[in-house]
Amino acid sequence: MRKTADVVVIGGGNAGTSTAYHLTKLGVKNVVVVEQMYTPFGGSGRCAAMFRQQFATETNLAMAKLSTDEYAHLEEELGLEPGELEISYCGYLLPAYNEENEKQLKSNVKVQREFGFDSYYLDPKGCKEVSPYMDTSEILGGSYCTGEGCFNPMKLALSYKHAAERNGAEFNNYTKVIGFDIEGGKIKGVKTDKGDIATNCVINAAGEWGKFIGRMAGVSIPLEPEKHQIVVTEPLEYIKAPMLYSLYKYETYIIQVKHGGFLMGWSDADVRAGIIDFTPEWKYLENLSWRCAKQVPALKNVRIIRHWAGQYGNLPDHGVLVGGVPEVEGFYLSLGATKATMFAAGLGTLAAEAAIGATPSLPLDNYVIDRFAKGNLIFDKALL
Repeated sequence: MRKTADVVVIGGGNAGTSTAYHLTKLGVKNVVVVEQMYTPFGGSGRCAAMFRQQFATETNLAMAKLSTDEYAHLEEELGLEPGELEISYCGYLLPAYNEENEKQLKSNVKVQREFGFDSYYLDPKGCKEVSPYMDTSEILGGSYCTGEGCFNPMKLALSYKHAAERNGAEFNNYTKVIGFDIEGGKIKGVKTDKGDIATNCVINAAGEWGKFIGRMAGVSIPLEPEKHQIVVTEPLEYIKAPMLYSLYKYETYIIQVKHGGFLMGWSDADVRAGIIDFTPEWKYLENLSWRCAKQVPALKNVRIIRHWAGQYGNLPDHGVLVGGVPEVEGFYLSLGATKATMFAAGLGTLAAEAAIGATPSLPLDNYVIDRFAKGNLIFDKALL
């Protein structure tokens, strides 16, 4: 492990590997990444791996555009074979169950289209045409966007990692951060269980562990780990259709992946926050199953073949955190807070720019941690 670094990135998930890649892309030569397990271990390796454009605030829409614009040419940029990231532009379909939902989705679509996104509001017949397996009997319509989709989250992280390594970055897996060297309110080094690294710049991209990494530096981050669980079914005949995202009623997502299995997840409102726990729970399956079968009746007798748990690191306004902190000079954040994979490209770009003092690709005011102290929280009505 290198003893000195221009920048140390903590975390080897999609936010961390993207940040490392974008640092090297901006010309930073000596980048060191520290990951407690493997790439990608935490939330990035356990997510549904969707990227999205259907948001309701300029803050999230701008980050979505920055990210999806990069994904459109990322395979070529990273020197990958076409199709290697397994990108599929299947889109999202968000159903409206009452007039209030319908009004909100139509308003969202208007803003999305102003951003240049290919979003539409569809009636029930239109919803059935793009998503043949869904039951449309209880919906008034839904919003749909063609520029969204999914990719392989493991391949995304590994591709960013390998590109960063080719540019000179060093990755240290199975290496835990145990503290920081701080003098006069400035970062001077990172302490790990494999040795110390002298540096004046640290980027916390530790996802659900971000709060705890911050504590070691005396930095208070209002991020709480939040457990989420996913299942995948046995493979069925593949029908390309959008992710069915029940934002307003069942709080589930359902998507058929290319091998034919259906990925299904549910945002359990009673989930325990503050604890990092990767243990899947049987009680979750019953709740998830009836919610998904209600929307897609054909799933009633389909067998679940795998069930796992992952973690989000969530924030009070469900936004993201990028940029510096007031407590410690040289300590930066690249935390996606439930969106680290879908926003990996944007997070990496902005965090790298902030760390070296470059002109940001987007104004940082709505992404920096100061917004909580100032009360400038922006809640997106297109999020759970």
